[in-house]
Amino acid sequence: MKIEKCGWSEGLTSIKGNHHNFYTAISKDVTYKELKNLLNSKNIMLIDVREIWEILEYQKIPESINVPLDEVGEALQMNPRDFKEKYNEVKPSKSDS
Repeated sequence: MKIEKCGWSEGLTSIKGNHHNFYTAISKDVTYKELKNLLNSKNIMLIDVREIWEILEYQKIPESINVPLDEVGEALQMNPRDFKEKYNEVKPSKSDS
């Protein structure tokens, strides 16, 4: 399992696209136990990038926000109200891990 480096602005590289700025982060492998500890600590916001059919088939990861991978760049550019309306979750801020 991969997890993004803590913080959107920490270790991020801007990639300018035609209409959006996208960000990539350094990722590292984490074990199930490490992920479980991070989620229990409430110190991270986990974005599950699987498609809707995968969530329906394999269930939602508790405490995660589902934003399909092909929507992540655009979703993180949305204003908080639109993000909440579309994903039924509070939009992560740039300072969130």
